[in-house]
Amino acid sequence: MRMHSDFNVRDLNKLLLGMVFIELLFVVVYVLNVLWGSPSWVITKLVDLDDEGSIATWFSSMQLFVVGLLFFLKSRHANAIELPSATFFCILGLGFIFLSIDEAAAIHEKINAVLKQTAFMPRFKGDHGIWIYVYVLFAGVLLSLVLRNFFALWKRSRQIAFIMATGLLTFVTGAVLLEIISYQFLRNDITSWYYVMEVALEEFLEMLGISIVLYGALLLLMEANAIEGNE
Repeated sequence: MRMHSDFNVRDLNKLLLGMVFIELLFVVVYVLNVLWGSPSWVITKLVDLDDEGSIATWFSSMQLFVVGLLFFLKSRHANAIELPSATFFCILGLGFIFLSIDEAAAIHEKINAVLKQTAFMPRFKGDHGIWIYVYVLFAGVLLSLVLRNFFALWKRSRQIAFIMATGLLTFVTGAVLLEIISYQFLRNDITSWYYVMEVALEEFLEMLGISIVLYGALLLLMEANAIEGNE
């Protein structure tokens, strides 16, 4: 895949700003719906950021899926031997596509429902968050496999690697750190404004983080196309 020659960094900046605007709109509509007392269950179903069937959830799922595809496309430009390798980008692609499926199908919630029957599994208050320990374990294994490749990417394209790392950290802050705070301190009253604002911030950071990763992945692919074009 080659990007059109007129597609440049300015276009990517506009795309990023557009995604952030949409994400802020999701948050504003969610908060306004709560302020108005959720007058329509149909509208609430569509705009509730705490509902797996909301528009924002599907938006996030599509973002993650596109990021996965972009990394697969990038793997076609990579060398099978030199670092960062094609395998590295394929692993990233698979990881983001899994997160996309998880976002849409709530796989982590199903894992939690199964494992909460197991007494030795660590958990947060109210039997919540068992999935976090499982995912952190797998993330640690994955990190050990790709760390050398990431350092190689950092050396070759430091700015792009920094952008993607920042996006991933933003995503993890929302998806894990704020989720833990919610489990431990806020789930006892999901009608409180503390909980509503936590959900709004959590979901916004998740969407924002993936938008930044997507932006970085597009920059990476555009850089690869530019290199090929100069050869």
